[in-house]
Amino acid sequence: MKRHTQRSAPPRSARLALATALVLGSLALTAHAQQADPLAGRQWHLLNTGQAVLGDTLPVAGNDLNVDGLFRNGIRGQGVTIAIVDDGLQIAHPDLAANVAAIAGKNFANQSNNPSPSNPDRDNHGTMVGGIAGAVGANNLGVRGVASAATLKGFNFLASNAQGNSNSNIEYSWWDGAEVADVGVFNNSWGSSPGNPNLPLAYSQNDITAYEQAMSGTRGGRGGIYVKAAGNNHNNGARSDGTDICSADTKNRNTGCIPAGRDPRNNLFNVITVAAVRADGVRSSYSSTGSTVWVSGFGGENGWQRQIVPGQLAIRYDPAILTTDVTGCAQGSNKNASLRNTLDGDQSAIDSTCNYTGKMNGTSAATPMVSGVAALVLETNPNLSYRDVKYILATTATRNDPNLAAVTHSDGRVLVPGWTVNAAGRAYSNWYGFGVVNAARAVQVAENFQSLGALVDSGWRTTTRTVAIGNTSAAAARLTFQVANGARNIESVQLGFRVNHSNTRQLQFVLVSPSGTRSVVQPAFTAIGSGTGGVQRNFTNWDLLSSNAFLDENATGTWTLEVTDVGQAANAASRGNLEFFKIRVLGH
Repeated sequence: MKRHTQRSAPPRSARLALATALVLGSLALTAHAQQADPLAGRQWHLLNTGQAVLGDTLPVAGNDLNVDGLFRNGIRGQGVTIAIVDDGLQIAHPDLAANVAAIAGKNFANQSNNPSPSNPDRDNHGTMVGGIAGAVGANNLGVRGVASAATLKGFNFLASNAQGNSNSNIEYSWWDGAEVADVGVFNNSWGSSPGNPNLPLAYSQNDITAYEQAMSGTRGGRGGIYVKAAGNNHNNGARSDGTDICSADTKNRNTGCIPAGRDPRNNLFNVITVAAVRADGVRSSYSSTGSTVWVSGFGGENGWQRQIVPGQLAIRYDPAILTTDVTGCAQGSNKNASLRNTLDGDQSAIDSTCNYTGKMNGTSAATPMVSGVAALVLETNPNLSYRDVKYILATTATRNDPNLAAVTHSDGRVLVPGWTVNAAGRAYSNWYGFGVVNAARAVQVAENFQSLGALVDSGWRTTTRTVAIGNTSAAAARLTFQVANGARNIESVQLGFRVNHSNTRQLQFVLVSPSGTRSVVQPAFTAIGSGTGGVQRNFTNWDLLSSNAFLDENATGTWTLEVTDVGQAANAASRGNLEFFKIRVLGH
């Protein structure tokens, strides 16, 4: 359990000064600090020098969280509690136990406060997630978490034997439960599963208000930091029954099968939605994309090695994430029955305990990295609001993959842009949000950050009018709304719309700000509306989407929703109409 001990450390000002020096490059990074945790040298997301790791492909040096200097200078998340809202957390794990809270969370299977999985072979996900965020550091064991002195709690609403209503259990884990009173950061490495066909999910304005008000009230009224996975459905529409509702056409076009914004909770103002990046700084193959993405962490790929499993696709041998696994060699990710790299199994020369895995991946892995960085930020300045933390993470992020090309239609029209720079000078990408979180820069800014001040919320503004949708810019359907006396600095925009159209999969939705910045909020040719066996069903309402591309622009002026039928034949009659548009602009 969590031990609150005093450690000898330089004063905070001195530690931050050293961390700042690391940001500015005046101190050389070394791997010396890795020696206290035997496997940490293979955790490339913590410190990437291009070293050999699990997986045959070497990582590209520099693609890491810029967190090693903070660890060496004692900034490790102490005093901040991270909730792992997942399928369980093995609180007796030798590399987690010292960081687990005395009241360790909530078990929705047996209503106890012990969230350890009763079926660890099936419910091992949360233990891997927890290790990424907060495995104990400098204890001469295994791995290290991003916030290696943070306190951990587990809430196992996803456990295979969890009881009760799933939504109620989420609400308990996010704000309702007594056990969350001291939680600062809520990690959510999960999302809504694809349907058949895959349609937008209903989510009312009352739902939005209820969630956002409750989330804003946590952490003593400053608002908890809610971090959530974007999803793993860029290149697939895999469902639990084994079917895939994403067509070859969508996959070949690279517009993304299921956008991150399909999950309504990813669009909530309080939520930080996280995409995943490989060890070379490029989007992980599976990472869901969209204008709801806020920042990115590292998710990697598979972490396999040819000497163990030869003859696989090349991507299988790209590095994954090394973290804790449920203990023992008969269960979890690392077990004798499923050998994929040289860490696996009880004959491993690296570590034969099977208490760790080098195969963790997904936006599930990227998300706890952001949660860990958020904990470091809150340790540095616990008075920050949730909006402050979001803003700091965005404005200090590293712009990875700087030459990202746009995804285009065969006629040259842009379906998904690469990096775009808005009128306030903020660079944004639907693939990466504002980029990969940079821990040292975030901590540096957090120390003396001036709060964003009072929230300016336009409220929902609506307009209803039937406009035919055409296939060119000149013929696009447009609905507009004037925002008066809006925020001087936008933080995020939410929107919804209604269409009546015979092939909604081929519609391109673009939101245009008063400054002229264009944000693709839903590209054409995704798997929205697609199902197995060639099923196509058209949606009518999309209740909640969001765009973060307008950060720091002025909200006042004319907002335009523009809808184009990219699949319509030239000069053909319109196949349907845009009928309704609503918008809400939030900022300061």
